[in-house]
Amino acid sequence: MYHTTKEENERLTQVRKGTPMGDFLRRYWWPVGISRHLKDRPTYIRALGEDLVLFRDHKDEPKVIGAVCPHRRANLCLGTIEPRGIRCKYHGWLIDGEGKVLEIPGESADSTLKDSVTHPAYPTAELGGLVFSYFGPEPVPLVPRYDFLVGEGDVYITIQGFQHCNWLQNVENGLDPVHASFTHN
Repeated sequence: MYHTTKEENERLTQVRKGTPMGDFLRRYWWPVGISRHLKDRPTYIRALGEDLVLFRDHKDEPKVIGAVCPHRRANLCLGTIEPRGIRCKYHGWLIDGEGKVLEIPGESADSTLKDSVTHPAYPTAELGGLVFSYFGPEPVPLVPRYDFLVGEGDVYITIQGFQHCNWLQNVENGLDPVHASFTHN
């Protein structure tokens, strides 16, 4: 029987930016939320090793940006959604759904500081009652129109929560058709 080495395991299971699997997995759209659950409050999510915030902008479009304010790293999930973005509760920085800093209270009107700050933001799309996000390089591919997302009829599945395991353990367990019958019957 073959056992993976520690190095092979890390190569296969690490998903942060700059890791082999992290860079590979970022080239796909990932479900990050359930459309009907995303209302008027920011929601904390974690995807591919990143802490993120999911929210709806003033046009009711889902947006995904980094979860911590670029100023003092306050949690933007506690922020207030405004017509132009999320306002940080700590010092009031306003960040839009594309990651652009729009306002920095206390800075003079001619300050260019807000133009020099970058904040993570990722493309999003809604399909089949789910919110998807893409974390990879441009060009951004089309969202796959899988039959279970766009086909006729109703499909109801809700799986929500945090699993403290690597992606491979989750996939192996989730795609195993036999284990559910015994473990979860």
